[in-house]
Amino acid sequence: MQNKFTKGGIAAAIVMGVLTVILLPILIINITLIIKGNMGGVAPPDVFGIAPLAVTSGSMEGDNPDSFDEGALIFVDILTDEEKQGLAEGDIVTYYITNDDGSIAYVTHRILIVNRSNGNITGFTTQGDANNVPDRDVVPVENVVGKCVGSVGGIGAFAMFLQSPGGIIVFVGIPVVAFIAYDAVRITINNRKAKAQSAVDETIKDKDAEIARLRALVEQQNAEPAAQPPEQGESSGGDDGQNENMQS
Repeated sequence: MQNKFTKGGIAAAIVMGVLTVILLPILIINITLIIKGNMGGVAPPDVFGIAPLAVTSGSMEGDNPDSFDEGALIFVDILTDEEKQGLAEGDIVTYYITNDDGSIAYVTHRILIVNRSNGNITGFTTQGDANNVPDRDVVPVENVVGKCVGSVGGIGAFAMFLQSPGGIIVFVGIPVVAFIAYDAVRITINNRKAKAQSAVDETIKDKDAEIARLRALVEQQNAEPAAQPPEQGESSGGDDGQNENMQS
């Protein structure tokens, strides 16, 4: 009996599991970020309230434990209006500015001074860790979109590329298509081997049936009784008659 779980099948299952574990979450995250990014709004696209952003300048390079370099990928916790009231000096916040062409850009700097009015936060004076002077304009509290809660150095550009259609094709689409093609070829080869083996088995079965038929025929012939020899009295009677004639 042919083993159902071949080495090729087990290897294909392992590869599929690895691809699923690695690529499926990336695909889901990227699609979510792309969809949210096309929905408009001032907040960057997020997944479960966390927005990944690539750092394109070195303004936050420094010796603080939470400083980060150009090219890093930072994770911004998107804040509600109520949560923004809990921000304090030393927190790193991401806020948006509007460019001359109407497009939105994001800046991530550390809070230097918290401005309050009637007990409520109205804005922040911010400064990059690598800058010698604070930012020129006070950041209104409503322009703050979130608080930086972590960073990974050196993968910002790569992570942003993954969010592009080209990145999805290169790092998700191509591996998936390659695996599907490999699995299709593997299944085709296994089917051909199975058909060839089935033909061999059928030939052997026919030969066994013919051998069994011939064996039965031989056994049947051997079982039939042998032909009886002529009776002894008929031969001897002729001899006696001849003797009697000779005596007379």
